[in-house]
Amino acid sequence: MNKLVIVTGATGTLGSRIMQYHLENSDTVLALSRCDHKIAEWSKKFPTVHWCLGDIRNDLHSVLPNKADIVYHCAALKHVDMGEKYPSQYHDVNYSGAMNVFHHVDCGKFVFFSTDKAVLPINFYGMAKALAEKHLIAIRKATGRNIKVFRWGNIVGSQGSVIHAFIRQLLSPDKTVKITHPDMTRFWLKIEDAVQFVTQDDHPADDVLIHPMIKAAKITAFVEAIAECLAIQGSYNIEYTGIRAGEKIHEHLRSEHDFCIRSDTAPQYSKAELIGLVGPTVSKYLSGE
Repeated sequence: MNKLVIVTGATGTLGSRIMQYHLENSDTVLALSRCDHKIAEWSKKFPTVHWCLGDIRNDLHSVLPNKADIVYHCAALKHVDMGEKYPSQYHDVNYSGAMNVFHHVDCGKFVFFSTDKAVLPINFYGMAKALAEKHLIAIRKATGRNIKVFRWGNIVGSQGSVIHAFIRQLLSPDKTVKITHPDMTRFWLKIEDAVQFVTQDDHPADDVLIHPMIKAAKITAFVEAIAECLAIQGSYNIEYTGIRAGEKIHEHLRSEHDFCIRSDTAPQYSKAELIGLVGPTVSKYLSGE
């Protein structure tokens, strides 16, 4: 059955892939972005999408319909250090903006994407996402509405991903890679796995949904895998720059109040798995895609 699907942040990595999934399933897709330049570009690639120019913080009545089958709320501000510098912007987008979209559209299913930084948060990015998580979960419990909250770490190869910075540094003349701390670990997930997981219907009845196959890795191991894909393993330098404002050495996917899934004690990627994880993104980078 043809569905009416709304995707906010539709020109981002996750939003665009979800949009493509529903197009392939013959659904009607309304794609919201606040960037007119990106809409002009993407409308040529996806002419059957109904493109909407708007900001989730504003009145959406002239931009989006007030009914849909599914809403995927992907729009967010995501840089930890920026959130520490501009906390009001992160609150208005990541919390108030999310709730604005939720209350505007009467939908059969509302899908919200959170972050591991919302668990035991020490930065404003995580705190704003945690507020939205808590609010949506409370509404679901009170009303029985179909609200899905997904939480994960880093999507490999997404826009603004650290993997692109590491590739540039490894390909630079001095091959110096800047890492904040030698012990830092992070959770990683392929975009294909993320999209497959969020678009399925048979999720467990949990407050927060976490991909069952997500793993973690040390940042140094992640860089080593990228270097091996670039065939420059062992011939690069690491410069430790120190933890930035709002950063943790290890992230959490669940808190100690239920059971702890921390990025240094969770299942870790092997070297071969890491190479398989980063290889496609490295190849796309080298080919200019």
